[in-house]
Amino acid sequence: MKVRLYYILFFAGIILSLVACNKEAEFAEAEGSLKLSIGVSDKVNVVSRSLSEEEQTILEQDCKVRIYSGETLVQKYQGIDKVPAQIQLVSGDYSVRITAGDSVAASFEQRFFEGKKDFSIEKGAVSTVEVNCGIANTVVAIVWDESLKEMFQEDYQVTVTSSTGELVYSSANVDAKGYFSLPENNRKLTCKFRATTLGGKTYESSSELSDLSPATLYNLTYSYKETEVGPTGGAALNIKVEEVPLGDTYTITLKQRPVIVCKDVDGQSYDLEQPMYLELNTQADYSIQVSTSSDLKNLVFRNERFTEWGGSANQLDILTLNEQDTEIWKNVGISVSDKKQTSNGDVWTVCFAKDLIAKMTAEEGSVETTIEAVDAEGKSRVAVWNVVASNATVKTSETKPYEVWTSKATLHGEILREILFTPKFRYRVKGEQEWTTVDADLSEKSFSKEITGLTPGTTYEYQAMDGEQVSSVTCEFTTETEFQPENAGFEYTSGSSPILIYGDKQSMWWDTGNHGSATMKKNVTTPDTSVKHSGNQSILLSSQFVGVLGIGKFAAGNLFAGKYLNTDGTDGVLGWGRPCTSRPKALKLWVRYEPGTVDNGGSHIANGVTDQGIIYVAVGDWTGQEGQNDDGGVETWPFVVKTKDQTLFTTEKGTYSGDGTIAYGEKIFTEAYKEGTNLKELTIELDYNNYGGDQRKPTSIIIVASASRYGDYFEGSGASKMWLDDMELIYE
Repeated sequence: MKVRLYYILFFAGIILSLVACNKEAEFAEAEGSLKLSIGVSDKVNVVSRSLSEEEQTILEQDCKVRIYSGETLVQKYQGIDKVPAQIQLVSGDYSVRITAGDSVAASFEQRFFEGKKDFSIEKGAVSTVEVNCGIANTVVAIVWDESLKEMFQEDYQVTVTSSTGELVYSSANVDAKGYFSLPENNRKLTCKFRATTLGGKTYESSSELSDLSPATLYNLTYSYKETEVGPTGGAALNIKVEEVPLGDTYTITLKQRPVIVCKDVDGQSYDLEQPMYLELNTQADYSIQVSTSSDLKNLVFRNERFTEWGGSANQLDILTLNEQDTEIWKNVGISVSDKKQTSNGDVWTVCFAKDLIAKMTAEEGSVETTIEAVDAEGKSRVAVWNVVASNATVKTSETKPYEVWTSKATLHGEILREILFTPKFRYRVKGEQEWTTVDADLSEKSFSKEITGLTPGTTYEYQAMDGEQVSSVTCEFTTETEFQPENAGFEYTSGSSPILIYGDKQSMWWDTGNHGSATMKKNVTTPDTSVKHSGNQSILLSSQFVGVLGIGKFAAGNLFAGKYLNTDGTDGVLGWGRPCTSRPKALKLWVRYEPGTVDNGGSHIANGVTDQGIIYVAVGDWTGQEGQNDDGGVETWPFVVKTKDQTLFTTEKGTYSGDGTIAYGEKIFTEAYKEGTNLKELTIELDYNNYGGDQRKPTSIIIVASASRYGDYFEGSGASKMWLDDMELIYE
């Protein structure tokens, strides 16, 4: 392990900032001093590549130093180079906490480092304290055993979920390491394995890790092993968890919750999360199979009609029955048909005899039996077995959320038994009288139909049909709304320094870099009444150098959906994104772009060439990042931009922003874009196929425009201008 310690030399000087000038406070009552040595230790080399020199430098610049007296914060610094050689403090007991990196909920890239130490200050003495910051995340890696190929098609997935974030691991990326920031009061992860069997069926299994530790790597090895028992029917998915707390390695046993399934006499399993449809007066045996990873302690069945069918009560615990009770319940039709106990857990099979099933299906309607299993580890599961008796030949199935758009949806149905006619659907606006009927597309035991011409933001109900026979099940869905950005014509602005992109007494939806540039009495984004498409004005993005006497920075004219949080030195911290649960197909707007010649060039664009502008839009399901506002508070936004450390939005896979992106579209301007002296219409298509796809629902939308494409790197032309007007999201 490589440890680097950085000793800070005393320095004095004046730091010129576009925002403020800061001076170290003097301590009149100081009795001693602290000499602080800070190191950022790369203890993550066991789970990831070592820190590069560049990454090390970024962490040094970004680290936060906080000194406390009890619970009271007495000193704070941002960056190692801002920490004095000696910090004057009154005598007493203190603690120091140093953090570096981003404490995001879950990420494959972003790591969080932390170091803590208690110390004391004595009068007339210099206390030397060394604090080493190591990885503070709970780290999870997946190991895919070769035995999985015996049961499953390749490309297995494990979705690891905390209370605040989620990561999806794929066997296609065997080296992926996930970094989780777990809340102190909820240090649990749920691991859901998903794969396709060699026979083409989807297989899922969930397990839970609890009491997890920070600064610890958990290697999860998934393997397949044939066994005599198990919920997979003669096979078991084995999970070994190796815990590595900073070099100490030992193995712990992962205990999953009980698994409860229903099976018929042919061994076919039924999903207990869905109703089970049977014909009236069905006479067939069905079994409830319960599998545990430790000894089964309780197995309780509850049904309000048990006494009606001859039971001594409306509930029974299989494991506490005496011989007499066992015989009574056997006469009812409930008995233990098989019981297997192994070192890896129990498998109990409880039979519901055909005579009892006939009673449960004697008349149309549903009969619910609640099943609760508890094992020796205290892990439990409750399932509801809902038997629906009906002579219907088809059943209405729920739509998938991602198949419901603003004006179209896909309806689903299931064939219960032989049908006489081509299956159909009928649908209507909920509450109305008239139905619309459409033929369905049949595929083996299921059928579906995409319907179009629906009204956005409207609730519909639908039923499956076999000829004129209608399913007893009615399902509903609500179409997405045609969400639109607020103040999309930019008719409303207020303030002067900075100029705000909303009117008096209106809420903010758009923001700009004006908050930073206004400290030098400049606005980079302003209203313009002389160039517009409609209304009274457009919004003008003007790139320019912001500073005094040649001291300052280049600032791009910009506009974004979100909020300018604070200025860090001369750099901005921005919260990007606004709530949006709809899926637009495109962004239409009116634009005029006049690029200048680059006079603030760099590594991204050279001096003397034509500047470039950019507009991009993205919808996604980003979990949220925290950013500090100018009041010292912390706010959560879909994405937080930090220009100082180049924390910028990207669609690259494996990044927080890229993995959260569902659809993306952009327009890069490499030349002037205009019609005479007017704005020109532009449509930016949103691409779902090459990003998150159309099977995810967004939670947020990001819209960004800049008169200088590389403005985040402070590069571009001070003469570039972009006008925007009349933005509109287009739907299918």
